[in-house]
Amino acid sequence: MPNQQQVSAAINRLLAGKIGCLDLHGLLQDTRRTLANLDFAHRHEVQRIESGKADPALRRQIVAGLTERHYKRRQPYIMLIAELQKHTSSATPYELEMAS
Repeated sequence: MPNQQQVSAAINRLLAGKIGCLDLHGLLQDTRRTLANLDFAHRHEVQRIESGKADPALRRQIVAGLTERHYKRRQPYIMLIAELQKHTSSATPYELEMAS
């Protein structure tokens, strides 16, 4: 799993011109959409487990495992969103216009 420094370094490389025209706002929207899809799938799975007929203690254990896995899966997207927000808020209007 990448850490905050790795994510920041990757975005800085992108912004430094390693890739042509980069739509930061589009990437931010796509990343938010991916995160929302992960969250939706997690909520659906938790609801399915909680409404099951298994022993309540077993259901709680399964939900705890699913929740832990979910947070590990979503963490890179959270870091990416934070970094993209930082870069989009520091971009000049000209840079934003050129990216669209």
